[in-house]
Amino acid sequence: MEYYKAYEKRYQAAYDADIALWGNSEKDVVLAEAIKKWVDDNGLKGKRVIEFACGEGSCGILLSELGVIYCGVDIAPTAVKKAKERLKRFTDARVEVVDMVKEAPKEKFDAALDVMGFHMIVTDSERKRYLENAYSCLNDHAPMLFFRENYSEEAEENKVESFADFQKLTGSDYETPQKRMMNGKEVLIPLLPARARGKEGYVTELEAAGFTVEAFERSKENGAMLCSADIYVRKGSCEK
Repeated sequence: MEYYKAYEKRYQAAYDADIALWGNSEKDVVLAEAIKKWVDDNGLKGKRVIEFACGEGSCGILLSELGVIYCGVDIAPTAVKKAKERLKRFTDARVEVVDMVKEAPKEKFDAALDVMGFHMIVTDSERKRYLENAYSCLNDHAPMLFFRENYSEEAEENKVESFADFQKLTGSDYETPQKRMMNGKEVLIPLLPARARGKEGYVTELEAAGFTVEAFERSKENGAMLCSADIYVRKGSCEK
């Protein structure tokens, strides 16, 4: 089962319940400040930036307003359609359906962003392919930010060869509907589990993919994740 594709059903259920926006919002002050600082620190204005698991395009709006040439990719066609609508006023922004576990973007980019996306891929082999594909589409020394990734120092760093393994370890599933409230509206959707890792677990797999980890920080308090981490990496050596 390609469990990470379950987000498509989640977006459809949210929109069927007349929820205008399910994922991240460009009005999230913590998110907006972090992205602005990252863009400024790396001189990304006018540069080509790709966002993986872009969802409905909120980060695309923030990045476009900061002057980057934006490309967003996501596995969920419904989210991509929404993102295209929200980003149509930006002439240097585009969004495409791409399965980052199976394929890498054909172009090269100056930086990459992942907000709460990487942790949704739970098996070892698929996480490895995702990172390989991310790495391959970046220019040398390009920065990448993994923002609000599920984090726990108590996470068991077991091998996860299949989703069945993950279910045995966590008891999670991608099918049981649960009641959620969004913008005062009720919607029944599965609570999609994410794979929490400790600092050592994240650093090990990122370095194995060829990235240099420059900073690992606990995320600021937010309403999206109870415990998460922001991980700043760079393709290859950090020396320029």
